[in-house]
Amino acid sequence: MTSSLTQPPISDRPVRVALIGAGNIARQHLTALHCVPELEAVGLCSRTRARAEALAAEFGVPLVADSVAELVERARPEALMVLVSPQAMVPVALSCLDFGLPLFLEKPVGLSVAQAEEVAQAASNAMGGKGVPNMVGYNRRHYSIFQKGLGKVLERGRLLAVHVEGNERMPAVRATGRFSDEVLRAWVFANATHTIDLLRHFGGEPEEICAFASSLHEPLGDQFAAALRFPGGALGSYTGNWHSPGGWAVVLKGEGVTVEFRPLETCRVTYADGSVEALEPDADDAAAKPGFSGQLRALAGLARTGLLAPPSQDLSGALLTMRLAERLSAPVRPLP
Repeated sequence: MTSSLTQPPISDRPVRVALIGAGNIARQHLTALHCVPELEAVGLCSRTRARAEALAAEFGVPLVADSVAELVERARPEALMVLVSPQAMVPVALSCLDFGLPLFLEKPVGLSVAQAEEVAQAASNAMGGKGVPNMVGYNRRHYSIFQKGLGKVLERGRLLAVHVEGNERMPAVRATGRFSDEVLRAWVFANATHTIDLLRHFGGEPEEICAFASSLHEPLGDQFAAALRFPGGALGSYTGNWHSPGGWAVVLKGEGVTVEFRPLETCRVTYADGSVEALEPDADDAAAKPGFSGQLRALAGLARTGLLAPPSQDLSGALLTMRLAERLSAPVRPLP
């Protein structure tokens, strides 16, 4: 294998990326890599070598290692992707900082605000205080359909309101048996931050929040209602009812236009004259899990320049989303 020391400049060739983890999320990223010539998967490792070998063979990844240290030494990657389970994310992420390579972390970066703070602070202090470039995988920020829908609002004037429905299917989630009690207890951070983050993505950092939360079964809340005010005066709402039928949705209100993402991967635009338009996602979002190709291009840019292009989030941005989730669930009360 050619050493990375003899490779052409990183700006003239694909960025060499290594994957840590061999589960379903790693498979999704490897599928999306076929749409992103800016990146090349050069190795992977997992706690279960047989699973890693099977995934590497399926996607033509040339090297399987038994540890992250071996992966870095033998594959000579220029970026690392940490794609492990939520409960394993913090220790694995912290161990990867010592290599100083640009780091992609799947969400969540912890199962509490304190854990997210630990990882963000460690990344900032790594490499003698120089820090390690990083990004967190909130893939819905990269939905092409979101960019198109928001564009329909802004070309007619201001964004007036952002309404997000974050309904989680908790009975079905628990029935799968895939998640530990630790993850299920922290579901508001482990998964609900996907929709909570969309408040910040579309509206910016909330200036005022009035939040209510109740608990039917989940200790950190499973019934949510919040009103928000964003910079520039746009208003917002967040609702979540985790034990009632329903999925995720976002509605944007503009001047003479309403844009609905229901479900999130679709877009219906309604105009003041009553006409309706359906928007379609880009081809990359149809060929792989939506948003993944955009994320990977942002990772390639981060590795090449050290800069993270919007709408991506680094650890500091992900921490703001985690804190917002804590704010929305902090006043939780048990239902009588």
